[in-house]
Amino acid sequence: APQALGTPRDALRARPMTALDRALFSISLQLIALRIPARKCNAFMQALQGHVLQRPKLKPIQPDGEQAPCTTRLLLLDEGIDDLQLTKLPDELRDYVAAEGGEPVRHSVTIGYDKFSAEQVLRRLLPEGMEVPSAFEQVGHVAHMNLREEHLPYKALIGEVLLDKNPRLRSVVNKVESISNEFRVFPMEVIAGDEDLETTVRENGATFALDYREVYWNSRLEREHRRIVELLRPGEVVCDMMAGIGPFAVPAALKGNRVYANDLNPQSAKWLRTNVLRNKVGPRVRVSNSDARAFLRQLLAPPQGATGEPAAAAGEPAAEAAGGAEAATSAAEGAGEAPTLAFGPFSHILMNLPASALEFLDALVGAFDAETWHAPLPRVHCYCFSKETAAPEADVIRRAEEVLGCTIPGAEATVVRDVAPNKLMLCVSFVVPEAVAWRGEGGAAAASVRDGGGEGGEGGE
Repeated sequence: APQALGTPRDALRARPMTALDRALFSISLQLIALRIPARKCNAFMQALQGHVLQRPKLKPIQPDGEQAPCTTRLLLLDEGIDDLQLTKLPDELRDYVAAEGGEPVRHSVTIGYDKFSAEQVLRRLLPEGMEVPSAFEQVGHVAHMNLREEHLPYKALIGEVLLDKNPRLRSVVNKVESISNEFRVFPMEVIAGDEDLETTVRENGATFALDYREVYWNSRLEREHRRIVELLRPGEVVCDMMAGIGPFAVPAALKGNRVYANDLNPQSAKWLRTNVLRNKVGPRVRVSNSDARAFLRQLLAPPQGATGEPAAAAGEPAAEAAGGAEAATSAAEGAGEAPTLAFGPFSHILMNLPASALEFLDALVGAFDAETWHAPLPRVHCYCFSKETAAPEADVIRRAEEVLGCTIPGAEATVVRDVAPNKLMLCVSFVVPEAVAWRGEGGAAAASVRDGGGEGGEGGE
């Protein structure tokens, strides 16, 4: 039976529970309501603004069970109004109620578990004074939480409540350790719901399939993914050195750009191929599974007859028809051949590995052959972290220059998001400097002559 507690606040102050008993969240509210003509609901709501019951998932206009349902309604008043004389209403509002035919009546409302928010339920469950961990990242049907040590004894309860209050969720996971491996995945445990973490997400016009245990995905980066894709001009080719499952590569290909996409994690390469096929952009994306430095060097190596196959080249309907994880896995396993510039020179290089991407900038030194690279040097977008709160932009540009061994004319740094207190994620963007780009002793001089410049300059390496 419902507990006749004075207010819901009394229920939320009750002792913490170690098991979720939904029946204990059923309480009875004793309210004052106004029986009003149905046609005047909007007028009464507007006139009594600030004095009407405000509770999540509880409408202040209720059916009137004692009268013909089409002629009157009950308007629930604020819990602080507790007498039929409406003494706590201003005089002018009491006069309005009487003039417009409002009749004060007592009314009982039962509020069940379904009317409480996740935060209210967790505040009831957890010990007094403990912070309520209601924030999570949603990846398809998976909720990802970062619980504190003090929350761990209650992790099953927390997960169960989140599933109850978020119908689109089927699994709740908690990060066990920080990301500490080269594949950018973190150890996790399922604290509630389905153990199956294969899911799908939509972002920037594309649909992505993934197994959250096997690959990296961060929904908070959607705006940044869109920002970069919007920078791409028609016809430009992209070199995505750390492509993950394709948050840059697939939307860029949907836009019409062509992409060389690589990731070291075999599972990321597998799901990247799946997503290329799923979004029908196979002819515009070539997928590799390699170390990022080796990938770039192979792309820029002098032609030696090596060939790379597109994820689903035009004229291969059988591969796309097969689709599915099996076809994608087979394609990923065959991705060991050296990539080539099948789409021609690239205009942008993406390096999305914030923990260490700056270290990979050395791969640009001496990477370009002035005899064969007949295009402007590409623009780099390199992601990184900074703990410099005063001038994080200057910090990351300085560190990029240290790796390259030269100043970077026109370098820009964009703050992407706050990662933690005093830790920012940024994107450093710049054109590969001529001073270090060219291969061989005569590379810089050859580039200068080709571009109509004078003599001088030294090679990158």
